Amino acid sequence: MIAIVGPTASGKSALAMRVAERLGGEIVSADSRQVYRHLSIGTAKPTAEERARVRHHLIDVADPGERYDVLRYQREGRAALTEIRGRGRASLVVGGTGLYVRALLDGLDLASLPHDPAVRARLESEDPATLHDRLRAIDPESGSRVDPRNRRRLVRYLEVATILGGPVSRARGTSIAALRVGLGPPREVLVAAIERRVRAMVEAGVLDETRALVARGIDPRLPSMSAHGYVHWAAHLRGEIDLETAIALTARDVRAYSRRQMTWFRRDPAIQWFDPTVTDPLEDIVEAAA
Repeated sequence: MIAIVGPTASGKSALAMRVAERLGGEIVSADSRQVYRHLSIGTAKPTAEERARVRHHLIDVADPGERYDVLRYQREGRAALTEIRGRGRASLVVGGTGLYVRALLDGLDLASLPHDPAVRARLESEDPATLHDRLRAIDPESGSRVDPRNRRRLVRYLEVATILGGPVSRARGTSIAALRVGLGPPREVLVAAIERRVRAMVEAGVLDETRALVARGIDPRLPSMSAHGYVHWAAHLRGEIDLETAIALTARDVRAYSRRQMTWFRRDPAIQWFDPTVTDPLEDIVEAAA
């Protein structure tokens, strides 16, 4: 079992492909946006050719308007790991959604967290900024980790914190031992890579992809479409902003997201960090997995 984590555009997917091909492994995506169908270019999903070379799991398993939460990911991810193990193949958990990685490998006991429909309904009437401020006040650690625009996750964390009267417990169930590798390029290198990725998305047709999503009646403000620029691509298509502004806003959002990713992953002492501009961790991973 190998986990390759790190911020957006750090090179996780490319490294995972090389490792999987060397070890004859399969990849379980730990990306909270790649689970959604029809969001491919904007979420940097592996290409059809890459998915033909290495089997991928937990990609394209939900519709953009469908509710997909970490509890479902934990259940489906563990089922995928069981399938892979049953085939006698190596498993690579790859992605930048830290909560998904923890739920899958650390066995967070998500099912035991309380629910209260009345509390949830009251919270869902509030705007994301207010929700985020309240979460930071009652549970600063969770507030630092949750995307301030992700209303669904903000509501869930606040629902639990409100019922418990304090920070959300990180109770654990059964954990899975894994070699954990983190890619952490220098910040200036990562920022440049994010800029290139966003512009490459435009060249690859993200505007056409967004146009098709809007035509399907999918609201760009949905949680499924947050953090990857769709709201800005849609604003450009409506004539509200020019293309360069949409690119700049998307890159800004991805940079902010990458900082939150690093904040999350840096808390895990089990992760072995590599600067990919200095060291190629491929051989270290292969040797450790042998």
